[in-house]
Amino acid sequence: MKPFRILLLFFLIVTAASAQDNLMIRSISFAGNKTFKSSTLRAIMLTKESPAAFWRFTYSLGHVIGDSAQYLDPLVLRADLQRIKQFYLDNGFIYAQVDSSLKYNTEDRSVDITVKIVEGPPAYVTAVHYIGVADTTKEFQELLREKPLIAVGERYSAKQVDAEVQRVVGLLQNDGYAYARKDSAVVTFSTPTDTVPTTIDFYLYSGEQYRWGQISVLPVDSGKIPFEKHIVLREMLFKPGDIYSVTKKTQSEQRLYTLNMFEFARITTPETPPEVDSLPGVISLRPRSTHEITPELLMDDENNAFNFGGGLGYLHRNFLGDARLLSINTSLLLQSFQLVTFNSKVLSDTVTVGRIDATAQLTQPYFFSNATSLTWGLSFLVDKQMPYVQIVMRNKIRVSDRLADYTTAYLDWDVERAKVDSLQAIPLPPGLEIPQFNSILSFTLQRDKTNDVFSPTSGFFNLMTIEEGGVLPNIIHSLFKHSDFPYAQYWKITLLGKWFFSMNEDATNVFAMKLKFGYAQEYGTYQENLNGPIPLNYRFFAGGSGSVRGWRTRELGNVTSPEYGGNTLLETNLEDRFHISGDVGGVYFVDAGNLWNTYRHITLKTIAAATGFGLRYNTFFGPLRVDFGFRLYDPGAPTGQQFIYQKSGKELLREMVVHFGILQAF
Repeated sequence: MKPFRILLLFFLIVTAASAQDNLMIRSISFAGNKTFKSSTLRAIMLTKESPAAFWRFTYSLGHVIGDSAQYLDPLVLRADLQRIKQFYLDNGFIYAQVDSSLKYNTEDRSVDITVKIVEGPPAYVTAVHYIGVADTTKEFQELLREKPLIAVGERYSAKQVDAEVQRVVGLLQNDGYAYARKDSAVVTFSTPTDTVPTTIDFYLYSGEQYRWGQISVLPVDSGKIPFEKHIVLREMLFKPGDIYSVTKKTQSEQRLYTLNMFEFARITTPETPPEVDSLPGVISLRPRSTHEITPELLMDDENNAFNFGGGLGYLHRNFLGDARLLSINTSLLLQSFQLVTFNSKVLSDTVTVGRIDATAQLTQPYFFSNATSLTWGLSFLVDKQMPYVQIVMRNKIRVSDRLADYTTAYLDWDVERAKVDSLQAIPLPPGLEIPQFNSILSFTLQRDKTNDVFSPTSGFFNLMTIEEGGVLPNIIHSLFKHSDFPYAQYWKITLLGKWFFSMNEDATNVFAMKLKFGYAQEYGTYQENLNGPIPLNYRFFAGGSGSVRGWRTRELGNVTSPEYGGNTLLETNLEDRFHISGDVGGVYFVDAGNLWNTYRHITLKTIAAATGFGLRYNTFFGPLRVDFGFRLYDPGAPTGQQFIYQKSGKELLREMVVHFGILQAF
């Protein structure tokens, strides 16, 4: 009889569990959480709410967009409660209590989960001690006291304790103490009152201070690219006799990868401390192949529009030695076209929009120093727009210099011949009907502290470019009075700033902001004889997927012909980026700005505004996006139809602009 009772009990347990497995989780709520947002706690749990019926339906179609229904698993929920309790412990609430209650809905076999929390008194740091580093250098002692990640008066955080350990050990290893490590971190919680007094003792081992010794290069496979050892050693940010620094070692490895010559690069030191005060280093390298031919599927957002096409690239590594790179690329990118016009007359139709580009480029990675590189390129470009086609032949020289961490400067010199042919009845701006010979100098200063290339969730990106056209042709013209060729004379400045802020703990909700200003002014030759206006490919344009999204690309402008650009640009973009389900995210946005011929024409009533929403689908190469833009305020519309509330629903849908793109809008 006893075996039968055991079997019956097992059957009841399995049946109960099976019944609970069929309970769809309708909602998860929290009660008693005063310190942390519900969204933060929800992100910790493996138990998830079921998505809305629409997203469950889209997921059933192909398991690509949306997500499936989520069902209750009591074991997972119990583990989630432990995770939430541990989260509170790790953030200074050592007496926190976490429980749950379930509300069953028999009609649709669903359940609502409420997580109940009693936080208790928080723990605050009253003392911090560093033990084992008394005999280190004065420089380290100064850095130790500078900007600690956990300090007296702050609420205890296990994450910050770990971060402080990493900071201190990193400071030691950057000051020559190559074998420094943490022995332990002891946290003592005292008797609670309104708060819990907390003492943190860091026990550290510094070891001896070392300098770099002999540095040797060890090719793993030298048969692919024969190279000289000096091109490797010059990329090192240290030399024999320098104080050992783990950061400079890591940055030197990264510099070897940027040469695009090695598929593996690593700098190693002895695993055990040597008896002498010098530390030998071995650079292990695995070269790439000398020649590489790559077919390319291309997608980008150049000119604020989605471009799609293909290309073919050739790369010759270590061309003529000294780690030079020779690259030859051809590409065809289209924004729009009609198959009936895609033939030999495609460059003269008024439908196709795209560009053809052929470029040969030679890069010298070491130019006077390992922080500076030189690039020389020759290119042929056909830029096809609806009203015109522009053909450009360009010689470009670029010097780039890494001024500091996150900061890079670029000096560019472009010498080019540009020819523009009109394809519509709209006349070209005066002077553009004549081919130009242009010399353009520009200086760009860029600082990038974003945390991700594809979808930043924190940090900022700032850029300033100062550009001047006409110096060289003007010198030639002054030396050779009979030279008669049109060229542009102008100066131009562009300012761009992008900022990103995480709105929750897991960075699934991000507020993003962009501000852009540009101004260009002709002078000299152009003002005297109207022979050299600013080239089309150096003008500002407004509207499109990376601009004010209530207008298509090159449609917006407080100018006569926006498709030919303008001299003054002002744009601002605000986005609320959020997670929806799986790899799908959403965006709400507000854009404002316009294009003018001069800054004197900027007024509040000429600034256009747009709003809308979009979807993002995350892939391994970045998010694919679609945005739906509506005109919030249209300064070019007739009076009484400028604001969104003055239009009917049909008018709003008729004016709605759909933008497709790759990566975020900015």
